Amino acid sequence: MPEPRSDNTDDLVQEWAATVPEIDPRVERIVDRLMISAKYLERLAARLSAPHDVQLADYEILARLFWVGPPHRLRPSQLAAGTLAPPTSITSRLDRLERRGMVTRVADPTDRRVLDAELTPAGAELFATIVAEQAKEERAIFEQLDPAELDTLDTLLRRVMDVLEARLGPAPRRVSMSLSDD
Repeated sequence: MPEPRSDNTDDLVQEWAATVPEIDPRVERIVDRLMISAKYLERLAARLSAPHDVQLADYEILARLFWVGPPHRLRPSQLAAGTLAPPTSITSRLDRLERRGMVTRVADPTDRRVLDAELTPAGAELFATIVAEQAKEERAIFEQLDPAELDTLDTLLRRVMDVLEARLGPAPRRVSMSLSDD
């Protein structure tokens, strides 16, 4: 495995540790790189959604409705939980997606006061197209690591998730959060 190049995380963390002695540079470098990696992947999703005139916030709603499975329907409160968005922002996002024919509003069979959001066939097709493009790009990115490195990274990240869950509680899985009744 080639030695990775130094990035500005190394220098920044050294500065931070000099200022705040409680910072463990090894741990902080890992945390910083995980956070930056997540931002890169978010940026990729936004870049791939943009040509389809889909904002990242809209992509998140389409994702929740798609991955929840048939009938691809959720309450606005479930979408807010699943997208980690304020409930007040969900209505305008749903309005935008409904105008484009990506979702429809349907009466909740258990509570007629609630209008659920349901993914339309056009919305499902658009989301699947974006996800296929995203999968291709992600594969191209991660193919730069050899299979053993990918397996090691997968194992280590799984272990990190176990540690975080033990310390902080269940992971905020977006589909399961969408299915809660909260």
